[in-house]
Amino acid sequence: MTRREVLLALLCAVCLAVLPGCSDELMVGGANGPVSHNERALVLSVDEESQTAEVRILERPDDLTLTWGTHPAGAEGTADFSEWGSSGLPEVGDDVILKWIGIPAEESSFPILVNSWEPTVSFYESLDDAHEVRLPASMLRFFSQSAEELVADFEEEPELALEARADGEDLVLTFTGKQLADYRADVEQSLADYVSSLQDAEDVGAVEVADDHASVTITASPVLLDKPLLVGQAFMAIPGMCATLQALDGATDWHVDITVIDAEKNVEVARVTLPEESVTITAESWAEAVG
Repeated sequence: MTRREVLLALLCAVCLAVLPGCSDELMVGGANGPVSHNERALVLSVDEESQTAEVRILERPDDLTLTWGTHPAGAEGTADFSEWGSSGLPEVGDDVILKWIGIPAEESSFPILVNSWEPTVSFYESLDDAHEVRLPASMLRFFSQSAEELVADFEEEPELALEARADGEDLVLTFTGKQLADYRADVEQSLADYVSSLQDAEDVGAVEVADDHASVTITASPVLLDKPLLVGQAFMAIPGMCATLQALDGATDWHVDITVIDAEKNVEVARVTLPEESVTITAESWAEAVG
């Protein structure tokens, strides 16, 4: 299953009237008063002695507010945690929200003088905009992938999700609302593309996918079995997209019923339920089914 890059969700920015550890001058609100700028960053290295870290700014929402950080996505530089007496430093590989203080339209340059920080997931949870999706081990086995492999993939592209972690053999993804919507749209488009491609094949009469993505009916001729690409689309790609959409809808016990209908005689050739059963249709079993 291919993964296209998705955008981060819309953030609510908070103007701070009282900022712990700031001078009286920095406690002023209003149109020209100080605000907390937020930067989502990936921690590349940490220097405990100087209380600094090298960071890379990550993708930000497309609908920006004045109180969201002003560093461009992809920029790398130093985050200074010493000025405000930070009680702790992030670790290498952490995905964090860095907060610095300035007037609403102020731009910043490195180093970022960090007032406070927190894990990105915690920040979005405080906005009620962190959504957890579990891809069970049975689904990953169907894709011939492991949770650890996919976690590594997401670590290479942190903009795809707020967090990816293995929970036993399951993969748990945390998305913002917009990331989840974009990811769903991406999977739905992939499903539509596979269905369209299969329907365009001369050996396929029709492909029907149920609204709940729990069943797929394919009407075709037996020549389909001689074409590995079409077989892969019919019995791997389309069910895989259906299973993923079930997971995005919160299902933890996924299944996809596949029914194959002979196009000429309109009789059922096979019916299997994934992942409990395997697809074992042969030319001989097809001929036997149609009599």
